Amino acid sequence: MADVIDTDVLVIGGGAGGTSAVLAADDRGAKVTMAVKGLVGKSGCSIFASTIPFGTPTQHWLVDDMSAEERDRHRLIFMVRYYNHYLADQAYCKRLEAYLRDEFFGDLERLGAYWRRNEQGKIHPTGSRRTPNVIAHKQGATGPAILDKRRREIFRRGIPVYEECAATSLLTDGERVVGATVLDYRRGRFFVIAAKSVILATGHSDYLASRSTGTREQSADGVAMALRAGVELANLEIQWWHVSDVGWPKSWMRFHLYPNPLIGTSETSRLYNSEGEMFFEQKTHSPGVSAPYTEQIRRLSREVVAGKARWDGGYWSGYDHIPREITSTGQHQAKVWTKLGLDIGKDRIECGITWHMRQGGINADTKRMETNLPGLYVAGAIGCHFLGGIGAVSYDGKVSGHAAADDATTRKATRPAEDAIAAEERRVFGFLRAGDGVRPIEAKRRIRAIMWELGYIKNERKLEAALDALDEVRRDVVPRLALQSTTRNWNTGWMDAIDVCAMLDACEVTVRSGLNRKESRGPFYREDYPYVDNEHWMCRNIISRANGEWRARVEPIPALHLAPDKQREPFFEADY
Repeated sequence: MADVIDTDVLVIGGGAGGTSAVLAADDRGAKVTMAVKGLVGKSGCSIFASTIPFGTPTQHWLVDDMSAEERDRHRLIFMVRYYNHYLADQAYCKRLEAYLRDEFFGDLERLGAYWRRNEQGKIHPTGSRRTPNVIAHKQGATGPAILDKRRREIFRRGIPVYEECAATSLLTDGERVVGATVLDYRRGRFFVIAAKSVILATGHSDYLASRSTGTREQSADGVAMALRAGVELANLEIQWWHVSDVGWPKSWMRFHLYPNPLIGTSETSRLYNSEGEMFFEQKTHSPGVSAPYTEQIRRLSREVVAGKARWDGGYWSGYDHIPREITSTGQHQAKVWTKLGLDIGKDRIECGITWHMRQGGINADTKRMETNLPGLYVAGAIGCHFLGGIGAVSYDGKVSGHAAADDATTRKATRPAEDAIAAEERRVFGFLRAGDGVRPIEAKRRIRAIMWELGYIKNERKLEAALDALDEVRRDVVPRLALQSTTRNWNTGWMDAIDVCAMLDACEVTVRSGLNRKESRGPFYREDYPYVDNEHWMCRNIISRANGEWRARVEPIPALHLAPDKQREPFFEADY
């Protein structure tokens, strides 16, 4: 029988959502334990976080000539229209706005973060009048600065943390979640963390396509564990792509050349096709939109169809229209040019698209972040109610941490079923076999290739073909997985084999969700349904699996504060 560790609240994941949840639950007096597949605050998506959108104007920060009402509306437009394509919970957005305005920056300042303030002590944001934000000195470096502070605080408090330990399944007592199985892949130790409440905080970015911003350990474990436990998921098909990421060498594909204005200027990078024609610049094509990624890929798709670009190259990004001293001061990507032997003042870099973050995830009540499975909460962008961002996921962590801790204080500990633990142990250790079969890393590459081939331009035929290809991997490849070594210590092949099954589950539910949505929206484009349909599809596209049976339903999203201009419009004419 596996060892069992008892706690009140278990947090799975160590990014911005997970670290916020741990500290919030600890503040409530709960006994908290963390299980992190990577390292707390040093792996996953949060380390790539750049800006933090600020709240509406109050006495707390520097106000320019825009009124509070005007600023509030612009921030809501950013959150609801451009960032979440009208799929965000608008009541949640209002609560998030208040948190960013009144709590977030103060919480981090007490941990030692530094925010620029004016002579009156008010925080001084950068950015446009419509969407002010706070940022580290160099564009794209805010995440590490924040996560380092939280990591230190977690260890200072003595909270038990199991790093490089992957949760493999959620455990229930038949009615509620009561813990998880965990594999310490450094030592090959399999154990159980029994908890009165569990918080999933595994993020919104996974390495599920051939080109991706997700890191090695991100194999959609949270989505897969939730699906296998019968938890509802929603809007997984709303998958963002980065357009202006370094194309070559492929190992550098996570270097993102921001389309947003350089700090303190209105200048941005530009995208050029294979004939040298500029096809995207934010201030020309998406003025006033703080996250222009959906417009970028729409414009790129036209270049690809015209034969003037490819998804994996054949188009370029550059700052050669901007004085070199500005690009060197305003962002940190100049070192990429230098390492490639290029001059940022006159050269351009070939780009490729990369699978980035998803808007969808686990369906949860945004007032408490609790799922349809009692005892299971979400923190951050593993939820489907908001795209993410370090401020938003921190808010989710605080809400879920408080709710899970309060819940735990009213519960008696319940032991997970021993037969479920034994079955999961057999599954995990069943992959620990050597031989001449298929190496797990090859199976992962095949899954990523399937999702890459599905790509941005989708239709029913391509989605069905992706399902068939995934089923072939599950049916013909998984039984033949074999490792080069059966050591239990640092066996990355073993972890790859476990990841394969998580990836298959996550990719299958994502493709099925895409088949269910009969429209195009945001980064999701179906050429057989080339309209944004707000009348029928401004909703949570919910999918789940129970006893092998797939279930689907839709849940309309109320336009409480902001409604779309049109009920239906051609996809390529919409600006969100």
